[in-house]
Amino acid sequence: MTESKFLNFILTEGILALSLGLGVLIIPKISLISFGFMMCFSFVAYGGYKIINTLLTKNFSRHFIVDILVGAILATSGLILFAARFLDIMLVIGLIGIYFVLKSISSTSFGIQTRKTLNFWWLSFMLSIIELLFSFIVIIMLPSAALCLIGVLTVLDFILSGLVLINMYISTKYTQIG
Repeated sequence: MTESKFLNFILTEGILALSLGLGVLIIPKISLISFGFMMCFSFVAYGGYKIINTLLTKNFSRHFIVDILVGAILATSGLILFAARFLDIMLVIGLIGIYFVLKSISSTSFGIQTRKTLNFWWLSFMLSIIELLFSFIVIIMLPSAALCLIGVLTVLDFILSGLVLINMYISTKYTQIG
């Protein structure tokens, strides 16, 4: 895989994460679609994309198993939320806690692996620390954590991840041209 294709995958994932995060925050305010439905949709969409993207770029990544697990846990959480009437919400909250821990590991691995390729690779470490903080918040508040809190933390993660990936793409792409 060429570096240009890899940068395009980074840009695509950044735009998807940012648009899903902003969509979950904005769409319930301007339409009849509920916050819960948007969470379900965004979890399944981003989780599915993460799995597909990881399978397409697995030759470039050494930590692709962690990324597949991240996508699978997020997509599973979204599917469980669709069936929330029949299943326990505590399962979703626990899975999101695991998601944040694995996403923190994945962000750290991504930063280490791309430090010679991408500019601002160190932003992955800052994102990793924030995701680890989110996991501690979810795990500590597990018995009393509301699904709304989990949704807001996940939306913040989507927005931050999207901004970091887009920033890495722009800084790397336009630094190489000049």
